[in-house]
Amino acid sequence: MADSKGVSRREREILDCLYRLGGGSVKEVQKDLDDGSSESTIRTLLGILVTKKKLTRKADGLKYVYHPALERKKASNLALERVVRTFFDESPVLAANSLLEMRKGKITEEEFDLLEATISKSRAKTK
Repeated sequence: MADSKGVSRREREILDCLYRLGGGSVKEVQKDLDDGSSESTIRTLLGILVTKKKLTRKADGLKYVYHPALERKKASNLALERVVRTFFDESPVLAANSLLEMRKGKITEEEFDLLEATISKSRAKTK
């Protein structure tokens, strides 16, 4: 979710994990990933992400707790902007249409109401 410039696939997995967890220690990340990675490997990757300023860390007793440097909403907006720019010719409309097609038949009435309200708000801002 965070701005992923200069982040490897494995580092991205760890960032995603920390967004899911809302932050965590080496052991918590290791447990969540559940892929056999050693604590040493996780600790090294977390340190690299701190150096790259993708994570912050705070001492909590004898361990560190790591948190994404960007708040989730900001990180998701950056990621979505990148996807829209790369795959949808910078068109939010094409991206929204694709998302709706993916969820065909799975969108609830409440979700449709939310979409309609968002469109109305956006339309009012352009007038």
